[in-house]
Amino acid sequence: MKATTVGVRVTAADTDRARVSARRHQFLVGRPIDFDAESATVMALEYALGALGAELVSGLRQFAGRRRLTLDNVEALVRAEIEDSLVYLEVIGESGQPRIGRVEIKLFVASPEPEQHVRQLFDVVPNKLPLVHLFREAGRLDIQLILPA
Repeated sequence: MKATTVGVRVTAADTDRARVSARRHQFLVGRPIDFDAESATVMALEYALGALGAELVSGLRQFAGRRRLTLDNVEALVRAEIEDSLVYLEVIGESGQPRIGRVEIKLFVASPEPEQHVRQLFDVVPNKLPLVHLFREAGRLDIQLILPA
């Protein structure tokens, strides 16, 4: 099968943010790494993690719908460990490469369906999602399915 191409256009008028244009949509992205909790923009890494979580949540709902399974609520908590993050700030004496060492996702799903059906869905869906594959190949990715007791 032929590959599908997806693209965006990214421009930066200053050092604090970039504008991303995707199809007819636009959004601003902040610095690659930002240690300021009060920053006015979302950092690039947060967009990447948000996209990964959104892909899982939306993907799970899409595939559940195809199988006529009801999911009442789906939520993902996505956390990443950044190794050698002070290298980005050019702190003297710091070495290495700022990179994502590990990504942990807790996927909370509430459903009236039997637990076995939800677990079977969870076993299939991550293998069909491109960002999940990207993060798995790039490093350690841990996805946990959490169902209410």
